Amino acid sequence: MRMNVFEMEGFLRGKCVPRDLKVNETNAEYLVRKFDALEAKYETLAAENARLNKFIVQSCYVFNGEQDEISDAYICAAGGGMPQIPATDAFLAEIRAEARNEGINYTASRLAAAFNHGFINKSLREVFDVTRMILSAKEELANEPHPIDGLSGEYAEKSLEEWAEQIRKGGNQ
Repeated sequence: MRMNVFEMEGFLRGKCVPRDLKVNETNAEYLVRKFDALEAKYETLAAENARLNKFIVQSCYVFNGEQDEISDAYICAAGGGMPQIPATDAFLAEIRAEARNEGINYTASRLAAAFNHGFINKSLREVFDVTRMILSAKEELANEPHPIDGLSGEYAEKSLEEWAEQIRKGGNQ
């Protein structure tokens, strides 16, 4: 669980309790448990990083371009394949999910602000529905193990190009 500064201040002053606090666990025990979990996570990431660095040194830099043939060391390293890095994959997936949620929140907030300041000439119901649809993407993406169609933004970018062309031609002013 992530805490912001306000929540941490409340926790340290005894004004609020984190959701994952165990029964009869003191604040100090809670913080030690959380720090231990983070330390274990980063030790695992560091070990995976070391394996990746070893793989890169063995696989990518053995052939220096001056030889006519690829060395046996390269063939052995390449045959072993890239090491598995599940902790790194999980960490990066968590970062991507947070970034997606931030982007979704930002987009919905921009739409709401534009409507509230009179820049969108649509009904309240239409803006409400679109804003809700944007925010619901967080749940949809959280339940998808792989990126779903439209996540790359290609459709929106293509639509913008088409609309810009229509505007240049004087259509739908």
